[in-house]
Amino acid sequence: MTTTTAGPAYGRKNVAWSAAGRYTVIVLCGLLMALPLFYLLSASLMSAQDIRAYPPHLVPPRLVWHNYSEAYHFLTARVIVNSFVFSFGILLVQLLITVPAGFALAKIPFRWSGALLAVIIVPMFVPSNMTLIPLYVVTHQLGLVDTYPGMILPIAGQTAFAVLLFRQFFSSLPAGLIDAAQIDGAGWTRTLVSIALPLAKPALAAYCSISFLTAWNTYIWPQVIAPDHEHAVMTVALAPLAQGQYTLMSPSVGMAAAVISMLPVLVVFIVFQRWYINGVVGTGLE
Repeated sequence: MTTTTAGPAYGRKNVAWSAAGRYTVIVLCGLLMALPLFYLLSASLMSAQDIRAYPPHLVPPRLVWHNYSEAYHFLTARVIVNSFVFSFGILLVQLLITVPAGFALAKIPFRWSGALLAVIIVPMFVPSNMTLIPLYVVTHQLGLVDTYPGMILPIAGQTAFAVLLFRQFFSSLPAGLIDAAQIDGAGWTRTLVSIALPLAKPALAAYCSISFLTAWNTYIWPQVIAPDHEHAVMTVALAPLAQGQYTLMSPSVGMAAAVISMLPVLVVFIVFQRWYINGVVGTGLE
């Protein structure tokens, strides 16, 4: 009797300890990954003397709020607007291309659809640096250097991942919904707009967050195609700080500028976090 009753209790105790161990490891890993962000925020509120102190301060001895005003004047409103135009421009163009393409590959039967999908996916395996020079040559010949279209269109054309994501999601929709729409006389465009898109909110939210974050953090292409200050984005404006070219600027001001550039992507991720996870899980992509 003692062995019979102790067995389940011992098993439950092991399960409880195992769960506690997993949560402890998760919390420790989360704190470790959050430490650089915490120090970034903390250092942005320090003075130049405090940030150079040894041993370093994890918490600012006194709050220096004017770092953010100096950082804003360094970045300028034009650079911030350029970043939003660049990121949202890429997002909108990609959605206009990839949503209909993914729906067509998933639900519209046509010959060689599998081969076409394979051709679309191939660019995912080509390093972006290999296409940098051909993209620049084509953009230059089209007269789009130092323009918003020249910054946006070549990046917006990189849609292999999005086509695959939407194709996977639309493939999971019940065929009966599409058949019912066809019986009611709806064409493919109306079926996409009225039936498929309302059901695709998780996939749309997931891709919007991915596309916006990727575009916001893009550095090489904006630097190459639009080096002038009139079209500079925040990644280009912040790069000289990392290279130590602005020795007269306090490092805490540079930290504040990095925090300003991080805020939009942080807000986007927090808002779309639940949809992002649901969309990735629902499409079967990892």
